[in-house]
Amino acid sequence: MAKNALSRFLSDRVDIILMPRAGASRKFKFTGLTLVVIIGLWLVLTLGALLIWSRMYDYQVIKADNSLMRMKMQLIADELERGRNYLKLTQNTDEQMRQMLGMPGGKFINLPEELQEKNRRADERAKALFNTDLTELDTEEFEQYIDNMQEMAQERLASFQEVAWYYANRVEDSHSTPSIRPSAGRISSGFGYRHDPFGRPTGRMHKGLDFVSDPDSPIVATADGVVRHTGWVNGYGQAVLIDHGLGYSTLYAHTTGIKVKAGDAVKRGQQIAFMGTTGRSTGTHLHYEVWKDGQPVNPRHYFK
Repeated sequence: MAKNALSRFLSDRVDIILMPRAGASRKFKFTGLTLVVIIGLWLVLTLGALLIWSRMYDYQVIKADNSLMRMKMQLIADELERGRNYLKLTQNTDEQMRQMLGMPGGKFINLPEELQEKNRRADERAKALFNTDLTELDTEEFEQYIDNMQEMAQERLASFQEVAWYYANRVEDSHSTPSIRPSAGRISSGFGYRHDPFGRPTGRMHKGLDFVSDPDSPIVATADGVVRHTGWVNGYGQAVLIDHGLGYSTLYAHTTGIKVKAGDAVKRGQQIAFMGTTGRSTGTHLHYEVWKDGQPVNPRHYFK
């Protein structure tokens, strides 16, 4: 029944009349089959046009996104290259600092030839990496580039820490090393074996220098340190013992009018006592000793 109705619809004639407000009307005659074909073609063309428009819209969006991504990647590449150049600059600064401090190159400067060649190859790869089209960027190679920059930064940080450690120890060593005269007086007796000043027939080791000057002449500390003892010491009279660290200590004997006490921190050139003749002494003078790592050394080696 339905099949017969459809057959009659497709074979029947359909009249479409266009009646404009002005002018004669127009009549178009179609069969039902022709009308169905026309409507089908219209739907196909409409859907096709919508599909093409959708594809074009997606293409434009993706194209805009790719363009934006390419711009961002270029900015990242420029920043990374600028960072790499700064790392190179820090290496030059590092070398200059070491030269000024008289510091050896160390493991971060005087690299073995194979490591220098490795760094040169890494520089060449880095330059070539961002000269290519970013659409062809190798992700693995880019990650290797980032890892290489991180390694360079860690090396630079470690190297600067090495320089800072060297400088701190050098400053500490220079402050802790006796390097000036404890008195402006003349030296009357040197370091080493000598005849006993009190007339004994045998000689004995003189562990320091004797400085002669007027009574109450100032005596100064020859390096920064901490006072460990003040007061009477058999044979030395009124004495001051200063610990300078790094294995150094100094002794100032036969003094008077001591101006410091145990526990005081003193600076190089600071007055600590006056010249006297206390203890086993033949006259007004200062007996001065320098000890390094538990052994007496010639004080003349520590001042001009």
